[in-house]
Amino acid sequence: MTKTTKCTRRLVQKFVCIWALVLSTHQVASMDLRSKSEARSHNRVLEANPTKMDNAKSSNHGAKSSKSAKSKSSGSGRGAIFAMTNASGGNEIIMYARKKNGRLRYTGSPFSTGGVGGDLVLQSPPDDPLASQNSLVVADNCLLAVNAGSNTLTSFEIRAEQGNNRGLHQVSIVGSGGEIPVSIAYSSANRFVYALNSGGPGSISGFTLNDECFLEPIPNSIVSLEQEPSDLLPFPDGPPYFISSPAQIDFTPNSQQLLVTIKGIDGNPLSGGTINQFEVGDTGLVSNKRITETGNDSIAPFSFDFDDDENLLVVNAFGSSTPGSANTGSVSMYNFQGLNNTVSLVQNEMIGQTAVCWIKYSNGCAFTTNNGSSSISSLSVSNSSITLIDSVAASLNNPIDEIFSPNGRYLYALSTGHRSDGQPRIYVYDVINDCGLREIQVISDGLPTEFVTDFGAVGLAVF
Repeated sequence: MTKTTKCTRRLVQKFVCIWALVLSTHQVASMDLRSKSEARSHNRVLEANPTKMDNAKSSNHGAKSSKSAKSKSSGSGRGAIFAMTNASGGNEIIMYARKKNGRLRYTGSPFSTGGVGGDLVLQSPPDDPLASQNSLVVADNCLLAVNAGSNTLTSFEIRAEQGNNRGLHQVSIVGSGGEIPVSIAYSSANRFVYALNSGGPGSISGFTLNDECFLEPIPNSIVSLEQEPSDLLPFPDGPPYFISSPAQIDFTPNSQQLLVTIKGIDGNPLSGGTINQFEVGDTGLVSNKRITETGNDSIAPFSFDFDDDENLLVVNAFGSSTPGSANTGSVSMYNFQGLNNTVSLVQNEMIGQTAVCWIKYSNGCAFTTNNGSSSISSLSVSNSSITLIDSVAASLNNPIDEIFSPNGRYLYALSTGHRSDGQPRIYVYDVINDCGLREIQVISDGLPTEFVTDFGAVGLAVF
């Protein structure tokens, strides 16, 4: 028996058997619903609404792309939080009014994206539907969403009047430029948008976003990530695809580079993944691709964010251990001082939780949501150093996406409820002294259960 086969079997014993059981209960219904929905959703484009928003707010910190974008979002007034159903029968946006005290109120009206959620190719369970971060982002006065099941992106205009949200107006639906879009990057400095497609070899594709929230593809902007098919045993005897798939795309704070994390290499998650860097030109086209392998100390590099010194913070779902290992997740800090301005590892900080997959930073604090441990961990970030404050700063059932309020005072986290009743919930926390969390609200209004959506709700964005 080869070393690779032995590793794969240990991986299967630890976690794949559980996920296979979850997937089997949803697979037949999902396939039928997906085939009916794809035809009506693929690559349709709607006319743009000519009305501009006078009181547009800035993009959220989770989709920030420049220092100017971050400074615009410093207000603490009323706004909105958005989540996405990611449903196989038709993707929808759920909107909540966000009060000054951070609490949420369901507005009572979902907004169709005109596309289909989820995708069976990812082989992911409902507690990690797209295996990505930033599937839903606010881009100045616009909201952008992926439709993973129909290979499209949808743009909305966020309509507001004197700070009170009135809803969303669908503006455009465009092809994502590849298969299974899972993450979106936005640069407020030049209004460039890039989509990350996780299907096949993986790819990225560029767009421009105008003031009316209309998405227009940038010619010749599709770039392959050149991932080869895995040589491991196919699922369910080997690891499911989402364990090694592309996870996130985003611009650096100065908008001069575009970064992509991939959790494995050529479908193999056993020896770490990659951080891919591209230079961004004036026309939006990218060039000078550089690849940094994270190695065995950073297994399954998942999502990322930037601190105030523009260091890169990356969560590694299983730290330096085999995928599926318990309590081994970590956070890595990188600077951009490597050869040819590539990322260079500064520090690895152990978290001591399982499936540490999502991270957000604000005001000296970083929080990770840990799907396997059903927890949130807190870290202090300063002087190019990260320090674990609390492995379990909060407990919630199988959390995925998280997002800060624009001023960083409140943290919102999406719990999938996968191990309890299948009901997603948004947890609202007050960020207190020393990167602590105080729960102030739990709301599930408007969010359908995983038994309705098949794939599970995903995504959080703030306005």
